[in-house]
Amino acid sequence: MRYFPYSFRKGQEEALRFIAKSQENLCIDAPTGFGKTPVILSALINKSHPVIWAVRTGNEADRPVEELKEINKVSKKKFFGFSFRGKRDMCLAARERGILETDSVAYFCRTFRAKCPYYENLRYYTINPTRPLIYSEIIQICREAKVCPYYLQREFLYHADLVSLSYNYIVHPGMSWVIRGIIPFKACYLVVDEAHNLRLVGNINSDQITLNTFKNSMRELDEVGELELKAVVLEMMEIAEKIHRNMLGNKEEERVIDIGNFAIYAEYLPDIKKVGEFVRRRRLDEGKAPRSSSYHLASFFLDSFEFIGKDGISFIATAEPNNLIIERWDMRSAEILRDVWRQFRKCVFCSGTLKPVEAFAETIGLEDWKGKSFTTELGKCRSLIIKGLSTRGEELSKEEVEKYIELIETFTEIDANLAIFSASYRIQNGLLPSLKKIAKNKGKRLYIERQGMQGDKAREILDGFKENGGILVAPMTGRFAEGADFPGKELEGIFIVGIPFERMTLRTKLYIEYYKRVYGEDKGWYYSYVIPAMHRASQALGRALRSKDDRALFVLGDERYCEKIYSRLLPSFIKPEVVGFNEAGKRMIDAWELL
Repeated sequence: MRYFPYSFRKGQEEALRFIAKSQENLCIDAPTGFGKTPVILSALINKSHPVIWAVRTGNEADRPVEELKEINKVSKKKFFGFSFRGKRDMCLAARERGILETDSVAYFCRTFRAKCPYYENLRYYTINPTRPLIYSEIIQICREAKVCPYYLQREFLYHADLVSLSYNYIVHPGMSWVIRGIIPFKACYLVVDEAHNLRLVGNINSDQITLNTFKNSMRELDEVGELELKAVVLEMMEIAEKIHRNMLGNKEEERVIDIGNFAIYAEYLPDIKKVGEFVRRRRLDEGKAPRSSSYHLASFFLDSFEFIGKDGISFIATAEPNNLIIERWDMRSAEILRDVWRQFRKCVFCSGTLKPVEAFAETIGLEDWKGKSFTTELGKCRSLIIKGLSTRGEELSKEEVEKYIELIETFTEIDANLAIFSASYRIQNGLLPSLKKIAKNKGKRLYIERQGMQGDKAREILDGFKENGGILVAPMTGRFAEGADFPGKELEGIFIVGIPFERMTLRTKLYIEYYKRVYGEDKGWYYSYVIPAMHRASQALGRALRSKDDRALFVLGDERYCEKIYSRLLPSFIKPEVVGFNEAGKRMIDAWELL
């Protein structure tokens, strides 16, 4: 208790005691703005058992370290912690050579390390960390000292009371040794932040190749004179091209394929991989990124053959007009994760969208656990569910678009920063022409998250919205609806268009069918289809209410939110009033004026 660096707000002290006293694994459901990070860290931090804090992306790893700084300031302790990043972010030598891809940087490090000046300088560097360090601070220290940031991190592990890092360093067997080789997991507390994302953990085993992978491999094999191996790859490509022609002829976008059709060439793959290794080394010697299509092609098939017949793993071909993508897709989560949690002293899973906790625990293979939901004092809000409005169906009709636009036009009369979060890019694109007209007529700036947008462009859009205000338009499946924070007046009104279910594609059907086999007919559908959609909606709604000083108007633009199967999964701060379409415009304005 003495380590908590702030004045307690409602629910925080109760949560801290619950975490500190429990011996079991814990599932903590608490709304965005609760202060989960300082509460959990204060309950667990000590000099005997390091805390490993796992986050979805490396960019989120600094937050626990910043909170540790506050704990040290208040408690006068000297806990050391840092945010751990991979070689792609930490290799200064690779950056200088313009090598940016993760696999290429890892290969560069293995082959160049013996003559790397940054790695050599680390031998003479005194390692005595005295304060918590975030990623940018470690980079700055290493630039000034001309030492290797990645391997300095490895040395920091021996001193750490807190390590904050990506999920992959916990769940990926090929990466976790980096940490557990120095810090035994059995001595550690593990915290998994935004834990609802663990259902996507199967991505660590996923990979894909294209027709260009075959073609580029053939070119490499030709260049090194391996004509027999080139002929093998040509035969493999002809199988892929036959699949491609057949799919185009049948107008199929996606198809499950039998990867075993390529298995007759398995004996040649190790030699193709060796050629790929030679090509990578040669490119590196030439000052180029050490990439090789031969290496990737052989690795893809060798790994894929290990998964043949494994339930929960599918091989999917996607046909484009001039290309074919062959993907290994792993849908599993509980099977992959069950043994991971057993390695730790205690695990704490937290999220603002963890409920129903029983379903979460089952789908991640968690045993011996307790769960609890906490609430806190958030700002004022009003919530409306609109009857007579829905995105139900494959396509949004012209009449339904007009109804949404009519209400959104009224919604945008509110003098505040607003967001319109749609169920998908498809629905967003259908509304966009009218939204542009509305914004122009009202003299408001429009900020749009577009499909495939690069990170730097997304940051530019987000910063522009926060600085200048206006209307943010984004899908609930995108980055702004989950990863962005909008405290205070940065966002005060949210209109959500529909429920963000996955489109009923082949991929979605396979996912649902797999979950039904594992968890039964009803639970399988609920776990795989309903809960993920409601988590996306809840994350979007959580963007606007971050503290007790905030205010927000929430408009849930789909009458299905009235149904119990969906409403019980909404955030606790949503206390909706159900209104008919004809009265919705006036009720929105009245609700805003009452805030």
